[in-house]
Amino acid sequence: MLRPRAIEASSREFQACWTLAANYIQRLGVNGLSWFKGDLSAPLFEHFSFRMGNQLFFVRLEDAEGRLKVPGNMSGLLEIAAACKGHPLIMPMRNTGGIWLPIVPGWGLVDAKTKAPVNPKNLLTPERVEYTDWELHDMAVRSILLSLGDKKIISYASHPDLSPSVWYRGESGAEWVIARFARRPAADAAPPSNWARIKESCFSRGSGNGSFVVVAFAAKDPLTGIPDEKRRLCRGDDILVNCRKVKEFLRSEPLAS
Repeated sequence: MLRPRAIEASSREFQACWTLAANYIQRLGVNGLSWFKGDLSAPLFEHFSFRMGNQLFFVRLEDAEGRLKVPGNMSGLLEIAAACKGHPLIMPMRNTGGIWLPIVPGWGLVDAKTKAPVNPKNLLTPERVEYTDWELHDMAVRSILLSLGDKKIISYASHPDLSPSVWYRGESGAEWVIARFARRPAADAAPPSNWARIKESCFSRGSGNGSFVVVAFAAKDPLTGIPDEKRRLCRGDDILVNCRKVKEFLRSEPLAS
């Protein structure tokens, strides 16, 4: 069962609505669904998103009665769907007898623009769809989260224009990571042009050490299992990941945890 990470912007009632909606979708997707965003960590461009086959679906929940305060907005949903070449969807919900249920038959989803009911399976195609830059940045951030092991994650953001991308509890306090990705054969990526300002801003707020990490992705040859740097990075393919710390930003004095 999916459970939301608690965030300040959402009420307990919205979290209850989110949990029922996300698990409803997961049951329908069974083994063909993988989560793109499966928690309520800010910023909330969508409330959750998932991949089926070669398509991405971004979902915003709405209270059919208009009584529930719902975080985020429609413009954010449309922005991330467009950047990731995905489908922006609305899932209208209604609280009936204390239980949140979708009001639209089937998957409970409607197109955010046309309001027509949507069955995600009907939108799948056989073509190979290349990962967008936003998707690869998101994958880079999640690779960094995995590399941190059991360290406490304070927050993270997968929007390419938001830096730092990750905050976590480290030895010097609240440490942070600026993330970027590279498509092989490229092994490196440039840090944001305002990296010095980001560093000073973090240190001025009393943060601990920071780092700049580049995550390089390569398609995996389906026959040999080795990197195929000429092969396009497409949704659903096996991907090889190399996570590398390029630069450290150290404070002159350690901070208390």
